[in-house]
Amino acid sequence: MQLDHFNITAPRDQLLRVRDFYIQVLGLTEGERPNFKSNGFWLYGNGKPIVHLMEGEVSEKQPAKPYLDHVAFHTDDLQPIKERLDSMGIACRQMDVPGRNLRPLVFFDPVGIKVEVNALV
Repeated sequence: MQLDHFNITAPRDQLLRVRDFYIQVLGLTEGERPNFKSNGFWLYGNGKPIVHLMEGEVSEKQPAKPYLDHVAFHTDDLQPIKERLDSMGIACRQMDVPGRNLRPLVFFDPVGIKVEVNALV
């Protein structure tokens, strides 16, 4: 089992900001997307569509307090991402995971989703 993708649904103006954010900060690329009835984008990392963006409103079936805490990515080098976040004025927090050779960088995307990017140290 492995994670295939995650989906963000937002109104068009916010969706465009989210698309640009993941492209600029994480270096994802916009790629082919099936011809769904709804508008949106697929963002690719390492040749795979890992972030799906869909125009719309939050589903009425979503709980009032969603329990998804964050999404995480892996990179070989956190420094370029940290520099891009700093240049964009986006606050981030870097820490070490106790007992692991792992350093996460944590920040929030334009619609408030917590994003974690991990690198080995």
